[in-house]
Amino acid sequence: MENSAIYPEVAAELIEIFKFVEEPILEKIPEKLREELEKIADKNSKFKIDKTKKLNEQNILPETKQLLSGIFIKYCCRQQDGDEILVACKENDMKIEQEKREKYNPDKIFEKNEEEPKEEKKPCFKLVVIKKEPWYKKVIKTIGKIFRIYK
Repeated sequence: MENSAIYPEVAAELIEIFKFVEEPILEKIPEKLREELEKIADKNSKFKIDKTKKLNEQNILPETKQLLSGIFIKYCCRQQDGDEILVACKENDMKIEQEKREKYNPDKIFEKNEEEPKEEKKPCFKLVVIKKEPWYKKVIKTIGKIFRIYK
């Protein structure tokens, strides 16, 4: 395992999580992997597990969740269960990609939607009344603005 492949914060979170894993499950994870995580881990990390919350409710980095699920699939569960989980993940990814493809299909962006006939909008004209002020009122307002009577 390369040291640059895992962030120090992720390694510290994994080590903290491993402290609460039962011994029979922890024994399935190779000692070499745990030692590598210890070397990589951020020694100043302040991440702590809250025992009152479930693991998915904890404030864990997404990379930590991905690595933890990978470790579980590879080392802790049976081969058949791991394969089923991977197949389910692939199906979910394909479903999400299909939804994105349908939503953002570039072929349909510029097509006119023939299902919904558009009604032609008729121009709406309204009469507007324009009040014309007599010239003497304009002069009075201008003088008033000079002396700050009118605003």
